[in-house]
Amino acid sequence: MGAPRLSTYVHVVEMVTNDEGKQVPGRSGVFGPGDSLPDWAVAAISNPDVWDGDPPPRLEPTTPAESREQKRARLLAQLAELGDDGTQAGEPGQGDDGPPPKSGPGSGAPVWRAYAAKRQVEVPADAGREAVIAALDAAGVPTE
Repeated sequence: MGAPRLSTYVHVVEMVTNDEGKQVPGRSGVFGPGDSLPDWAVAAISNPDVWDGDPPPRLEPTTPAESREQKRARLLAQLAELGDDGTQAGEPGQGDDGPPPKSGPGSGAPVWRAYAAKRQVEVPADAGREAVIAALDAAGVPTE
């Protein structure tokens, strides 16, 4: 089978996932009969009526975008490696052995979720501080 050919002119917009997990426009272009089409444009064209002959098989993205949950887990793991004062865990100035404070700076739910993740205690990505502390207590992980 030859390269896919268009029977008419089309405006193609590639939709990509941004950092917040929303679909936003990416590359775009106008293509017509006789134009050589890049793979991203072939994958972005959803109307089967614009092709000269049978539409090409739908191309799947070669690298799936990182989901919002995957990105959040990755960032929480990175936060767990950093101390409240910005030093790496285990460096002077970082109390890495104990739990985060329950009030004041460094006591928010994201810090507690990261603490739970570091100790292999699963909690929902949107769990509040009190729910995380309760899960840690139930798992026998120090919270004081």
